Amino acid sequence: MMIADEIRSGKYTNIAKAAERLERFVTDAAQRGGSLHEVETTCLETLLAMGSQLVDSFLRLQGDGNLGPTVETEQGVTLYRSEETQHRRIRTIFGEHAFHSYTYARGVKKKTELRPLDARMSLPEGEFSYLLEEFSQYFCVEQAFGQAQQAFEKVLGQKVPVDSLERISRRLATEAKTFLDQLPTPAAKEEGELLVWTADGKGVPMIRENVEPVVPFAQGGERRGNRQMATVAAVYSVDPYPRTPEEVLAALFREGPRPKRSDRPKPCHKRMVARFARIYEDGEGTITVPGSFEALSWAAEEVRKRRQAGQTLLRLGDGQEDLWQVGQICLEEQYVNVIDILDILHVSSYVWSAARAFCGKNEPAVRAFARERLMTILQGNARGVIRGLRRMATERELSGQAAKEVTTACGYFEKNLHRMRYDEYLAAGYPIASGVIEGACRHLVKDRMERSGMRWLPEGAQAMLDVRALEVCGLWDDFQTARQSVDLERLHPHRQLLDNYVPFALAA
Repeated sequence: MMIADEIRSGKYTNIAKAAERLERFVTDAAQRGGSLHEVETTCLETLLAMGSQLVDSFLRLQGDGNLGPTVETEQGVTLYRSEETQHRRIRTIFGEHAFHSYTYARGVKKKTELRPLDARMSLPEGEFSYLLEEFSQYFCVEQAFGQAQQAFEKVLGQKVPVDSLERISRRLATEAKTFLDQLPTPAAKEEGELLVWTADGKGVPMIRENVEPVVPFAQGGERRGNRQMATVAAVYSVDPYPRTPEEVLAALFREGPRPKRSDRPKPCHKRMVARFARIYEDGEGTITVPGSFEALSWAAEEVRKRRQAGQTLLRLGDGQEDLWQVGQICLEEQYVNVIDILDILHVSSYVWSAARAFCGKNEPAVRAFARERLMTILQGNARGVIRGLRRMATERELSGQAAKEVTTACGYFEKNLHRMRYDEYLAAGYPIASGVIEGACRHLVKDRMERSGMRWLPEGAQAMLDVRALEVCGLWDDFQTARQSVDLERLHPHRQLLDNYVPFALAA
């Protein structure tokens, strides 16, 4: 029999003796040449069993929560003790537990308003402890719920139903959205000189009948089929980093030594959300608000909170025009001293398409063609590149797909000329590539939402993205602390009535 089984069977009621037994096992394993894997496995199982026993002891030491026949709240309301103790289950990372406690209400068959032991131990409303909920979601934010269930069982030795994991995720998501909407303003001394706003769209595979129809301002972001577009928005600050066109071109073509990561300023307080279209009740019916408005309204509020007097706001993105339009609407009074920048990586893709239209499969020629045009663009002469491409297309009498590629590239550049003043941006030290939002689309959305065979319901998809945003932004621990604080204040408003309560076991 393993040590963990001995503890569960009650052979070791004294934790100190169980610890001695575990220590003897480790010593014996070392003497007989036991494997590290055997020791690791046994230690984990034993420590989990010991933890379960310790939690049971903690619960027994609480007493029965008897505060007397009646108690009076600070509001002068009299609460009466239940006739009998009530059975209460709680599940922790160590397993299932239970205790009995009196409860208090305004009368028989009235709503319970005080659970003394729940309040004393800061318990949640349901049967899962806060830590168990948190641990379970560590697995869920990275992998499918079924896989998360298996991983959780493998590590902690207990099985949590998939539907329970999904319910926990959705409950946390409601709290996560509130937390993300009410993030405290970072200290000014912790911010970079430049405030950056960036956004993009990422499709999420849905169960087909649950895909929302295309809504206004979303034509560029919605896709047909079973995908629904989530708008990803991010706000961060960063210090200026001046570069030359030559340095940027070398990076784009991976030529020569690349700048050290330590030389580049790091984004500060990078915060992001991903939002789908949302349906609201307006008194007479419903109204569908596009995901772009949902996400960019959040970003605009983040800007309002964080932007310092006179600070330059950079809007960095690709050529999706509806995001630029919605962003301007959401910013309202903040739309002053704003500089729009077209992502150079998207520009580069159009340049390469045009290069292949002219040079075909001659890769050295394609590379040289693209390199020359990108240098001209980085030097601030995108208009000259447009003229040159059109002239060459006419002179060479391009037709078919090749002509279409050149026309598309020229149209894209022409529409975005006011966002392509790269010579000015580089000299001022502004970022010109949307790596942050591209990374967000990948890490926040794609890595979790687009796994093989996955199809989502809108509510479940939004819930997962809200919870996952906390982990991706490095806000997980802050959120867990905040949610417990808010939850406990709501659940246990009469906690002060236990100030003088001493369990009988401890009083003795």
